[in-house]
Amino acid sequence: MDNSSGFTEALVQMLASDMPMILSLIFGGCCSQLITLGQFIFVAVEGLRHQLTWGKYGPKLKKTVVPLSNWLFLVTLFFIVSLLNNIALGYNISMPLHIIFRSGGLIVNMIMGAIILGKRYSVGQIVGVVLVTAGVIWATLDNASNTTESNSGSTADFIIGITLLIIAMVLSAGMGLFQEVTYKKYGKQWREGLFYTHFLALPFFLLFSNNLLGQIDEYNKSPLMPVSKVLEQIPVLGSAASLIPAALMSILHTIEIRKLWAYLIMNVVTQYGCIAGVNRMTSVSTSLTLNLVLNLRKFTSLIISIIYFENDFGFGAKMGTVFVFFGTLIYTRAGIKSNSTTATTMQQEKKNH
Repeated sequence: MDNSSGFTEALVQMLASDMPMILSLIFGGCCSQLITLGQFIFVAVEGLRHQLTWGKYGPKLKKTVVPLSNWLFLVTLFFIVSLLNNIALGYNISMPLHIIFRSGGLIVNMIMGAIILGKRYSVGQIVGVVLVTAGVIWATLDNASNTTESNSGSTADFIIGITLLIIAMVLSAGMGLFQEVTYKKYGKQWREGLFYTHFLALPFFLLFSNNLLGQIDEYNKSPLMPVSKVLEQIPVLGSAASLIPAALMSILHTIEIRKLWAYLIMNVVTQYGCIAGVNRMTSVSTSLTLNLVLNLRKFTSLIISIIYFENDFGFGAKMGTVFVFFGTLIYTRAGIKSNSTTATTMQQEKKNH
């Protein structure tokens, strides 16, 4: 499979689509189950337009190209990984350490790809992955050192938390490889995958019904704000509110919405672009390349948060940026070189036949 196919295009698409969410909603409680549910409902409903067809008795879902059991397996794995990552936070695991472990999944993905699928990686790809991982970890540690975080808990709790993160990391890498194999076997069914991995996951949220009801109550109690004021409060993008015609702004000023619900809507809409980009890239690249891009997205979010909240951009953050930059270049160059070699070999084989 093409390791760098669409790498640059997908990278730009994902970062660009995720940028509004990072800038405007970084303070909005990204770990909220309600936000996650909202995203899943939006993606599932939007995806219906691609999956519905007309039958004898009205609209019905199209027959899937990929067996439903594959999508259900992926959804179950995703749910388990998310659950383990969330539970780990309750076992004396700091958020920086949490991010570091999730970033380490890039190397785990490479190791599992070699062991399970017999993949072989070039020296350039290995060096690129190591540099990107080291850069993310270094920048995270540097940013964490500028904040005071109290971690009171037993050693046993810490060990349990680390164990949960390790299991989640391995399962996440396995999930990525399974997706890669699925798309390789059944073709680029990324829209089908986008719909079913969200649609089939909705019943799982019933397990968090009490938590969701509590969050809905909190959202309903948030202050009412005119839509015009909500737009003005969005960091960076808020400055564009001045471009909206005065007549339209006056109308928006009369429409009020609960503040948290407004942020939820903006999160769901902007996050959709990122989710779609991830699924589309999954169908055209390897799991390792996708993992690399996701790490770059996390790193970009970290750097933007440092700049936006005016944290000290220390030596570690600067060196982390350098590591990530050169690691990405090395990995991309190695992938292009590998593809060129593969294409030459295939042409040679055709001539011999």
